[in-house]
Amino acid sequence: MAKRACVVCETDQYAEDYCHIDGQNYLHCHHCGLIYIDQLLKTENLYKAYSGNFIKSFRRRLVAPFRKLNNYKNFEQQKQRAEQIIDFSIRHMQTSGENKKYLDIGCNRGFNLAAAHEKGLNVYGIELVPELIRPFINSYPQYKSQIFSERFEDAKRQLAANMFDLITGIDVVEHFEDVVKDLQGIYDILKPGGMVVFQTPDTACEHAHKDKCQWGALKPLEHLHLFSGKNLETLVRRVGFSDYSLEKEFEEADGNFVAVMYK
Repeated sequence: MAKRACVVCETDQYAEDYCHIDGQNYLHCHHCGLIYIDQLLKTENLYKAYSGNFIKSFRRRLVAPFRKLNNYKNFEQQKQRAEQIIDFSIRHMQTSGENKKYLDIGCNRGFNLAAAHEKGLNVYGIELVPELIRPFINSYPQYKSQIFSERFEDAKRQLAANMFDLITGIDVVEHFEDVVKDLQGIYDILKPGGMVVFQTPDTACEHAHKDKCQWGALKPLEHLHLFSGKNLETLVRRVGFSDYSLEKEFEEADGNFVAVMYK
C-alpha cells in the first residue's frame, strides 16, 4: 500500500516508517523532516480523542453550564500564561486602528480570549469541544455569538475575508487534518499586515531525537502533522505569508517552537 505523501514535499518519495503507536503508523519525511500519520482516520473517530471517554464527557456537560473561568484551581497559572501570549502578540502586531479583531483557534477554556479582552481586543474563538469553552461564555456572555464549537474549516465559512488583525493557534497546527487547506483559510481571513502566532511541537528538538517513539508529542489521534521551524516555513510561504520568524516558546513541554508570520 502506497504511503501518504508529505504535505511539505508533496510526494511520498522520501517517506519512511517512523513509529507505530496505538495501532497508527507515523511516517518521517527524510527530505524535510516532517513526522506525520500515514493513514488519517475519519473525522468522527479523531473527535473522540478530544471529547474524552463517556464519563469525562458526561461530567463536563453536567458542570459546564454553571462554571465560570475563575473556578479552575489553576486559574492564576493559566491566566499568567495567557497574558504572556497576548502581551507578546500585541508587541509584535503591525496593523493600526481601533477595534482590532483577534481569533484564537483551539481556544480551549478561553484564557487567551479573556486576556485579549482585557487588552481591548474584540475576541473570537474556535473550540471543537463546546463544554470546554462554556465557562468563558458564562464569564463573558457578550462574546457568545463569536465562539464557534466546530472545526476550523467549518467555522471559517462564517468569517469574512481580511477580518482579523491577530490569529493565534497554540498547540493547534499539529491537529489539522488538511494542513494546507487550513493554513490557506487562516491566510484568507487575516488582514493585510495581520499576524499569526503558532506554537507547536518541534521535531528538531532534543526530546524528539532522544526519545523517538517515546516522545511525548507523538499522539496519533491528535497530532497528525509534526513540524520543525524550517519545514513549517516552507509550507506557510507557499500559502502566501511573507515575513516569518521563530521565537522562544511559551512553555518548553516536550519541545516546542513559536512561529510568527505576517500577511
